[in-house]
Amino acid sequence: MSNNVSRIIDDYLKAQIDIFTLDEFYKILKYQGVKISKSDLADILEASEFAFSLSDRHYITRAGVFTGRWFSFKPTREEIKTGRIIIGHRCMPFINPEIAPDDIQVFGDSGLAESAPAVFSMNLALDVFALFGQGYEIPYIFNDKANGPKELTAALYALPPDVTLTSWPLDIICGKNKIAYGDRILCRILDWESGIVRMTLQKTTGSGMSISYDDIEREEWYEDFENGLLETFDTYGPMSSIEEQLCYLYLEHQETLCRKICGSAEEFLRHTRKIGFMPYGVESRIWRTNEQIPYIGPWNSHLSGLDLAHEITVFFTPNLIDIYLKDFIFNEVSGHPKESLEELADRIFPETLVFTPAQRKTLLLNMKKRHDILLSNYNHFSDITIASARRRMLELFSKASGMLCSIGTSGLDIKIFPSQEMVVLMQLFAQVVRLMSELDGFAVREDSLDAEIDLSLCGMEDTFSEIHGVLQQALEVNTFKSIKIKK
Repeated sequence: MSNNVSRIIDDYLKAQIDIFTLDEFYKILKYQGVKISKSDLADILEASEFAFSLSDRHYITRAGVFTGRWFSFKPTREEIKTGRIIIGHRCMPFINPEIAPDDIQVFGDSGLAESAPAVFSMNLALDVFALFGQGYEIPYIFNDKANGPKELTAALYALPPDVTLTSWPLDIICGKNKIAYGDRILCRILDWESGIVRMTLQKTTGSGMSISYDDIEREEWYEDFENGLLETFDTYGPMSSIEEQLCYLYLEHQETLCRKICGSAEEFLRHTRKIGFMPYGVESRIWRTNEQIPYIGPWNSHLSGLDLAHEITVFFTPNLIDIYLKDFIFNEVSGHPKESLEELADRIFPETLVFTPAQRKTLLLNMKKRHDILLSNYNHFSDITIASARRRMLELFSKASGMLCSIGTSGLDIKIFPSQEMVVLMQLFAQVVRLMSELDGFAVREDSLDAEIDLSLCGMEDTFSEIHGVLQQALEVNTFKSIKIKK
């Protein structure tokens, strides 16, 4: 699928609010000149992070699920004293996940609430960005546009006591009403694609000495939230992120959770004893407390090696091939030892992925065409700044994809492989794909960015070294055990 077709599909899914069918979407794409089969389109919709499958080939987008839905959060004492709020994870999962928290637009009771930098304690920042998960909250905080040119690598040694973050004024959000601690901010998404949120003050009812009707209803909300989460654990497992976990929770429990008298995920985690942040490989998820999250569970017990291998092949996109070709062209222009396109194809695709002669011929022809197109627009001066990091990423990608494909095509039951090492391998694979995509968008980088990329790569390379031996041993031992000698 070309980048242009991918953009057309994504643009539709980001803007569509009403339920639609596969046939309707197919006709829309056909009208726009997109050539794609219905079966391929169905696969794309099933895999898309922007759409949910309903029944009878009906679908609804995230925009359709979350636009206009109620959610709320309670500002902290520090925010009320400062007169400004941080958004952080508080609009998760209602907001478009491609929009960073510091780019969200807020309309309050007095109109547009203009964002501006403000200083907050690091402890507050960590609390308000916690749902992005272990390993991600610090980058979100340090990469806030209000935080200035600070190096993320500094966080390895010590976190500063305070941090400057993008914030929004409570007086514009609350209008003529004065906010007090215990009051809430009631929210609705006005424009999902653009990240526009309507926020208004929701005053606390009753007094601190008595229990109000709202208190009782909010307690029921926490119970519904907890029961819903426990259900999603068995149905969907840990998913790809905490954001996606919450997304499916709210999707399936819209009527009970998306109401004016509601709590928030961050408050719920302080309220419950059954659920909390649990380690999941090198990341974290919301899960049952004191229970290790397995790689294989009720949600994917059907997963076979061939299913795993198929999941990996999805990542071998035209964009990925282009990244390998840019590395190939850099070596050509730099006068490094050359390899043929046939050798490059062998480097891209694990040997366990078998092509027919006709498929391989078509692949090589397409690679030659893309090579010539990329070469005609190639800028060696710009490319030299990222070539070294790109080569390391490609080497790591090849190692990780090779390991996964070896496991997937081994014919062995996935359950026999060490669970946590499999989790880490899948996360590592996804991270290097994401990092390559991000790096490919940089023409010139700052030294601080170089240091961050180097730090990330060193961590991923070390992690792969730690798990590779364990998984390789499991592969070899169990392959040997599966061999039966006929007498």
